[in-house]
Amino acid sequence: MVVRGALVKIVEDYVLKGKEIAIEGKLTNRSYETQEGEKRYVTEIIVNELLMLGR
Repeated sequence: MVVRGALVKIVEDYVLKGKEIAIEGKLTNRSYETQEGEKRYVTEIIVNELLMLGR
């Protein structure tokens, strides 16, 4: 999950481990090569909206 802009402060202040949230965003894939020459693949969600669930 990748959070940018104003949502960063909200995540820092209110999202805790185990807290239930709902997110809306764009699914992206990228790859990179490690220093050892291994190719790694990453799938991320670029968050547009975040909703706090529960109490």
